Order: sequence, then C-alpha cells, then structure tokens
Amino acid sequence: MDVAPPRLAEGQFRVDKAYAAAHFGKSLFWQTGELLLAFFLTEVAGLPPMAMGAVVATSLLASAASDLLVGRFWRNSLASVAGAAHLQWQGAWVAAIALIGLFSTGHLPQHAKLPFALALALMFRVGYSVYDVPQNVLLSLATRTSAARSRIASVRVAVSSLAGVCLALAIVPLLQEQPHQERALRFMLLTVLLAVLAIASAACLRHVLIHARATPGPRASERADAPLHTLPVPLLLAMFFVLLVGAPLFAKLEPYFVGHVLRSSLWGGALLLGGALGTLAAQPLMQLLLARQPRLPVIFACSLILMLVALAWWQLAPAVWAAIACAMAMGLAGGVLGMTLWAAFADAVAGRSPLQAGVAFGLLTATSKSALACGAWWLGHWLSGLDYRGEDSAQLATMMAAGPALAAAGCLLLAGGAWWVPRKTEGMRA
Repeated sequence: MDVAPPRLAEGQFRVDKAYAAAHFGKSLFWQTGELLLAFFLTEVAGLPPMAMGAVVATSLLASAASDLLVGRFWRNSLASVAGAAHLQWQGAWVAAIALIGLFSTGHLPQHAKLPFALALALMFRVGYSVYDVPQNVLLSLATRTSAARSRIASVRVAVSSLAGVCLALAIVPLLQEQPHQERALRFMLLTVLLAVLAIASAACLRHVLIHARATPGPRASERADAPLHTLPVPLLLAMFFVLLVGAPLFAKLEPYFVGHVLRSSLWGGALLLGGALGTLAAQPLMQLLLARQPRLPVIFACSLILMLVALAWWQLAPAVWAAIACAMAMGLAGGVLGMTLWAAFADAVAGRSPLQAGVAFGLLTATSKSALACGAWWLGHWLSGLDYRGEDSAQLATMMAAGPALAAAGCLLLAGGAWWVPRKTEGMRA
C-alpha cells in the first residue's frame, strides 16, 4: 500500500494545529509589513513620505520577482509536502534576521537610513518569499478536497486576523508620543519577539510534516475530488491584483489616523482591533454558511458589501463609534472575500500536476505583491503632498475609504463580467 504525507483538514489535529501556528507566525511578519512598516519609516526612522513609498514599493517588486524565482527554481522541493515544509523554515530565518535589521533603522545616522532601510527591506521581502510560497503551496499540496481547501483557507484568514489583533494590542503604546530613542528601541524589541515566534512556529511545522507518521494513501477511486467548476486562473489573478492595489491602504493609514486624527490610545486601540476582529469573525461565517457555495456569487456579494462599507466609512469616520463599526464590517467583508479568492485559486491549482503548484502560487504572490507595490507608491506620493500631521489630517479618512471602495468596485466589474460572458455565450449558442 502506498503512503501519503500528513494531510490538512482530515482530522489530524496535530497537523492542522502546526499549520495554523506557522501561518500565525508568518502573518505576524506580513501584518508588520502592512500595518506598521510605512508608519515606522516616516514617523520613527524619519524618512520623507516619498522615500518611504520608494522603499516599500521597491522591496515589494523585488519580492514579486523572487516569488516567481522560488516557484520556478525550487519547483521540485515544492512538489512534495516535506520539501515545502523544510523550505519555509529556511525562509523564516532569513526574513527574521532582515526584519530585525530593518526595524533598527531608527538608531542610524540620518544619511545612512535610506540605503540601509532599502537594503534590509529587499532582504526581508526576498526571505519572505522563501517563507511564504512553500506555506501557500501546502494549501493545494496537502489537501484532497475542495471542502478541505475552504476550511484551511478560512483558518488561514482567521489566524492572520488573530495575528492582526495581537499586533494591534502590541503597537498601540508605540503610537503615543515618546522620546525618539526609546520609541525606536521598542519597535526593534517588538520585531525580535515576532522573529522568535515566526522561527519557532516554522520549525514546528517542519518537524510535524517531515517526521509525523504517514497516513495510508487513497486508492485511485478515492483520489482528491475535482471541483465541478473552477474559475479561470487569469481572472483570479486579476481580482487579486485589483483588490490588493487599493484595499490594504485602509490598514496602512490606520496608524496615521490614530496618531494624527484620533490622538487617543483608547479609541485608536479600539479602531485597530475592530478591523482585526471583523476579519476574525469571517472565519466561522465562511465555515458555516459559505464554504460550499459557488465561489463567484460570494466574491460578487462580498465586493459589493466592501464597497458600500468603505463609502459609509467616508461619511461616518468623524464619529468614533461609527468608524469602529465600519472597520469591523470592512474586516468581515474583506476577510470572507480573501478566503474565497484563496480557496478558489487553490481549487484551480489542485487539478494540476504537483510540479506546477510552486509556479502557480509564485505567480499569485508575485501578482499580489506587485499590486501592493503600486499601492505603496501611490500612498507615498499622496502623503508627500499633504500636511497629514496638521491641517490636512482630515483627508486621511477620505484616502482610507477611497482605496477599498475603488478596489471593491474593480472586483465587482470582474465578477460581473465573469458571470455575464458565459451566459451571453450560451444564449447566443441557443
């Protein structure tokens, strides 16, 4: 009888727990780059907004390229569960060392900050590619059914939002005014803690997936199910790109909004937690109601809700309670949308050869990071033209609404077109 490696979402709680813990550690790094890095570079390291945008955008583009290279040149390692588990552990070490160095930029002389930040940001993003792509590949490689991929996709987003909650609680004190050197030291110590957690969880996943007892492999008649209908990969890549150009601007601007508009650690903490808790609540909703629904209607509905909530934020943000409610609703809609897109992509890849999984997920993350790079450049360009610490601070709320609203509108158009074109074709044939 042939044997198979440990599988996700098949009752092996130890395996599922190790994967969730490893994704939590990786998400701490990702959330740090999304929620904190831009704020750190301008408000702690003292870089101009345009320089910040250049550092973040350039490093993300480098990461996009390295995602493609990882998927291509390590495709043999990424074709097996054990190979992917070992590779993500190696990437965790590189990313951890680089992240600590990047967040030590605040202690350097002014003339050295920009080149040092750029070099360490590049190292961090490239290391993160080696960390990220193998874990993403496991979503297709270590699952057998569409339902399992839906469950693991929802767990990933829930764990990521839990990492966001933890990070929000940790950084609220760092957003308050304090002596520069003390603030810079606290940021660096926080990244040391994050690095320890990431490396430990990646090592745990490596141990479990490589050394756990193998389970009997399925007979040919019991092989992984083939979903009745999978969305085209180019359509999913376009949706990821459109969504990630604009939607993350809300989270990137939250620390600025807290520091320069709310000016309250209590309300600021509530706002930061609101979005993360909304995303966390998306997991049971996805699990109970939406996991077995066709992907396209869920994408359409969540995009519509996200757009409407972003517009509500634009109108209601001056009222703190309403702003917190909008942040939670945005986290909920965005969380379900993200889970559904990831599950849909995993469905599409699962029907292909394992040797293609690394390339496919490398292409996905490269697309995502290219979109994030465009958003980061836009953010730096926009902030450089504003006195966002003073009289123009009210415009932060407008920018926070514009990004998600435009991104959701783009996803709506893509989803609507994907639904309409096949039906139009069928009608013409009839």
